[in-house]
Amino acid sequence: MDSVTARNDGAAASPLELRVGDTLDTLRTFRVSILAPLLMGLIMLFDSWDSIAIAYVMPSLSKEWGLHPAMMGALISSGYIGQFMGAVLLGSLAERYGRMPVFISSVVVMAVLALACTVAPGPEALLVIRFIQGLAIGGALPVSITYINELAPTLTRGRYFMIFQWLCMSGYAAASLSSTVIIPTLGWRWLIGLGGIPLLLLPIVMLTLPESPRWLARTGRSARVPGALAKLGGKLPPEDAAHANAQPQNIAAPQAQEPARIPISALFASRQRRSTIILMSIWFTVAFTNFGLTTWAPSIFVTVYNIPLADALRYAALTPILFLIATPFIGATMDKFGRRPYAITGCLAAGSALVLLALFRFDTPVLVALVVIGTLGSSLSSFIQWPYTAESYPTHLRAVGMGVCSSMARAASMLTPLFVGVILNTGAAIALVYSAFAAFAFGAASLWIFATQETARRKLETI
Repeated sequence: MDSVTARNDGAAASPLELRVGDTLDTLRTFRVSILAPLLMGLIMLFDSWDSIAIAYVMPSLSKEWGLHPAMMGALISSGYIGQFMGAVLLGSLAERYGRMPVFISSVVVMAVLALACTVAPGPEALLVIRFIQGLAIGGALPVSITYINELAPTLTRGRYFMIFQWLCMSGYAAASLSSTVIIPTLGWRWLIGLGGIPLLLLPIVMLTLPESPRWLARTGRSARVPGALAKLGGKLPPEDAAHANAQPQNIAAPQAQEPARIPISALFASRQRRSTIILMSIWFTVAFTNFGLTTWAPSIFVTVYNIPLADALRYAALTPILFLIATPFIGATMDKFGRRPYAITGCLAAGSALVLLALFRFDTPVLVALVVIGTLGSSLSSFIQWPYTAESYPTHLRAVGMGVCSSMARAASMLTPLFVGVILNTGAAIALVYSAFAAFAFGAASLWIFATQETARRKLETI
């Protein structure tokens, strides 16, 4: 197969792809080592911010608009419904047209609609805006994860990815902490409106970061590879650069540059089917527990346990703060110890804490501690499954694989608020909610234990 022909058939990596991978593994420039994960992570911080802010404004919204639990659940779920659809659709587009165009477009829509939420006159308008915003949020996340993973050096990929992911997930803590100050003083609209900040950072991305060199090499855009590497501060050996820039005589230029379509069905071909089903299941089960606890904790503290709103917001903020403290250690050691031990430990800890919450009634300190453990444990598995999933697919399927798998998290995030809302609306015992969350946590642990293999220190070109 000629080097300029798009490689979407699952064939082994070409010599150019291998050389690009080797070049990226040796790059230590500022743009690769610091700017890329830092800048992309700061932008995606507001992806997390936009996703979780609705949970912290919900007690205020409920009071201002007189919302019942079912509508509260619908408002939370509307964004996740959009994210479910966006993750599938935009991940596929990123395989066809590139990582950067899809990422930039998604972030623009995400940020503009965050500003639009601030002028929503009622719950119906907010529901529609958050659904459309969710399409962009759902697409931006898997594409950004794919891009960062494709720049990361093989032997320290977990540590490298941690920089990006730590910033990305800090949006949960930032929204939690900010809610305790912004909502009482400025109101809920300000908390959501701050999601427009990425508009200020996108010009820097467009000026400093190129398209993924791995994607360019894999899809036959070999003439653009030297320029992309040069923008990152690297270069191919002279003979490889000359070959990449040479236009083959037997293939017309328009045909060589024609975007290749990657169908989602490619994830279920014989070589990828088992891995895809297992990963989709892990994403769904972990997210059902994690997003359920994260999005509903403030409201459950207030409505079920009669904890004052200010205290409920502070308690809910404990989890993301503690997680941000722990993640640098996890990121620094996950290349040595692997991905799976951390994910398994997190799921087992979450399931155990939730079983205790379902079976017994506790005073506030123990109650909060168990909710924090449950959320931390499921968050740990969620943290690990991002790089693990990206490492489980070859380059030509990585973005669409990330999109489809992360869409399962969005599906769970969409269903969980509705599930909890219905339970609370009917007056059923909160133990039913905790029992369901525990079952999903233990289900995820079983999948990690019996159905996964370690991916640490594995070269992407060998996948």
